[in-house]
Amino acid sequence: MEALAITRSIDIDAPIDRVWSAITQADLIAQWFGDTCEFDAVPGGTGFFGWEQHGKHRVVVEHIEAPRVLVYRWAHAADVEPVPGNSTVVRFELTEIDGGTRLDLLETGFEELQDPQAAHADNTGGWTAELGELVEFVQRRP
Repeated sequence: MEALAITRSIDIDAPIDRVWSAITQADLIAQWFGDTCEFDAVPGGTGFFGWEQHGKHRVVVEHIEAPRVLVYRWAHAADVEPVPGNSTVVRFELTEIDGGTRLDLLETGFEELQDPQAAHADNTGGWTAELGELVEFVQRRP
């Protein structure tokens, strides 16, 4: 099977520290990504991203280099611990650019899921919507 991955690169008209806060602080994450959030942005930190219609998807932080790199594993199904076979790995990388911040996203691990093509399609659409909300949220924040 060919490797499935989601890659996105977006430029945000905001400083890197503001974007970093928006992807690592639970109270800010909940304002653009889902409805509720608990997130401990330290290596080994845990939490969840919650949506009323999809439930709570648990997460564990695998790597962090503030304010540039955040890597976490999150469960594809609601209310299960994220481990290889039921989860994917998301990597955010932030780079300062003229006028703001470039955010590069990479999500991998779909091949290990029960229905990789469907999960990939769901998350592809999801990231398009959610990253649009992130840009709007970060750019309107003071």
